[in-house]
Amino acid sequence: MNDDKPWWWPTVIDNAHLARLREEYPEKADLSDDELLEYFDEGKELGQFSTTWDHTGDAYAEYENLARAFLKLVDETGNAPEDFK
Repeated sequence: MNDDKPWWWPTVIDNAHLARLREEYPEKADLSDDELLEYFDEGKELGQFSTTWDHTGDAYAEYENLARAFLKLVDETGNAPEDFK
C-alpha cells in the first residue's frame, strides 16, 4: 500500500495489487493470478476491492458500492489520500 494512504483506504484489486502480494509473500509468488485472488481475496476478481478484515460476508456488496462512490468523490474533488490522515 502507498504510505501516503490511511490504513482504511479502499484497495482496488488490480495488477499492482497482485504484484504487491507476490513481493510481500514470496512463498506465494508462483501462484497464478486466480490462485492468489482465491488465497488472499476470497476469490474476488480484478476491479473489485480487497478488504483488510477477515470477513465481510453479506456486507461486501454494500462496501463495494461505498468504496467506489468514495473514490469517485475523492477524484472529483481533487483530494488525495494524504488529505484524509
